[in-house]
Amino acid sequence: MAVSKPMQRLLALTGTGNSTTAIFQNRELWLDGLGFKEITIDLLLLQNKASAGTAILGFETSISQEGPWTTLATYGAGYTHSLLHMTAREGGTTKFERYVRWKLDRSDGALANWETCFRICATMT
Repeated sequence: MAVSKPMQRLLALTGTGNSTTAIFQNRELWLDGLGFKEITIDLLLLQNKASAGTAILGFETSISQEGPWTTLATYGAGYTHSLLHMTAREGGTTKFERYVRWKLDRSDGALANWETCFRICATMT
């Protein structure tokens, strides 16, 4: 049976100055893929820009909440509407562990005066 979950309702974030600290999704909203074989993430990235550097929105996965975390996919500047399909099976194009979360980070260099706005929905089967 498919289960749909809003992984992140529409969220707008802004920052100023030289940011070097990553922003992570709240732990309560992480996907827990225990008992599921496939996850499809529907990302709508409405805005993602910075006056210096690039804001990078990424998805990470881990077998435990403490990590280590592995990057599944990243999305840079501009508008994006993307479906990311993951499987729990070996040999899939993108394999997830138990937990999946989003992370907003910077490209190499400083990230100054940045804005991002996105929403993420997930379907697990």
